[in-house]
Amino acid sequence: MSKIKLEDFVNRKRLFDILRIIVSIALIYFIFIIVDRDKLTDIFHNAHRGWIIASLALSLIGVVIRGWRWQILLNVLGVHVPIAELVNIYFIGFLFNNLLPSGLGGDAIRMIELKKYSENISDVVTSVLVDRLIGLFGGLTLALIALAFRWDTVPYEIAVSSVIVFGGIMLVGFLLVNRSLYLALQKISPIKKIAGIPFINNLFESFQTYNLKALWQSFLVSILFNISLIAMNVTIGWSLGIDIALVHYLVFVPIAGMMLILPVSLGGLGVREGTYIMLFEQVGVPQEIGFGIGLLVFALGNLAPGLVGGVIYLWRGSKNFIVHRNLNKEKL
Repeated sequence: MSKIKLEDFVNRKRLFDILRIIVSIALIYFIFIIVDRDKLTDIFHNAHRGWIIASLALSLIGVVIRGWRWQILLNVLGVHVPIAELVNIYFIGFLFNNLLPSGLGGDAIRMIELKKYSENISDVVTSVLVDRLIGLFGGLTLALIALAFRWDTVPYEIAVSSVIVFGGIMLVGFLLVNRSLYLALQKISPIKKIAGIPFINNLFESFQTYNLKALWQSFLVSILFNISLIAMNVTIGWSLGIDIALVHYLVFVPIAGMMLILPVSLGGLGVREGTYIMLFEQVGVPQEIGFGIGLLVFALGNLAPGLVGGVIYLWRGSKNFIVHRNLNKEKL
């Protein structure tokens, strides 16, 4: 029975991946219709290669920082993994998440790879989930700080909606780590119903696994990662010849990141580009350049790490093959 259920799950996952690919193609096709393709071609042709290389370097550095953040969370659970190994697992996760529309996503691959170091599956799932959410909180924190000091440089509607959404998510994050306050608020009927949702309850229990020191350390590392992510976006913008205020990137990039949480497209392709067009157009950036920034963010921030992950994955496979072959020879 369990085997059938597993097969059904994989089949549904594959069907969902096919739908995501279709959505991505449809969104990209629609964007190509509304933008001037000749201008888009000129924009990429005249892109500054030096800044693109810098963006690529920042993208790869960001993966290393993510591995460091993940290691902090795992150490608390007693799961000690070298940071080089965690970085490799992160790169392999990019491979499956963005380049291979398989039945396994990047987070699932990270969990499978980490099982080699921990037999406790709940620890594995918890670390991946908390790692992802802390990354989101880091970006939102930078955005709120930017808005506090440069409110007037962001379109009013975007600034207000960002504060409401970002503030709400940060409040939820605070409640997840404050057990006494969380339990006290559950006495209120509407909140009790929300807390009774299995996902919300599991999320709360996941955060409660970690002490505040570890969460604080991983949060600070997350701030560092988001700075590298913002810097990557800024250098991509410079490569395409735009020079806008830093606060716009600090607000727009987390918004785009939140949009990508919805798993409706392959690697966020189409959703990301449409979001970049909509946001950057509010501050005078042409649609073609907004689209170009989104495509380069996808290429340098998703595809490039995925290619690195592919090399690591093949290298691991070849090493395992050689080891097994030598063992078989010794037996003979």
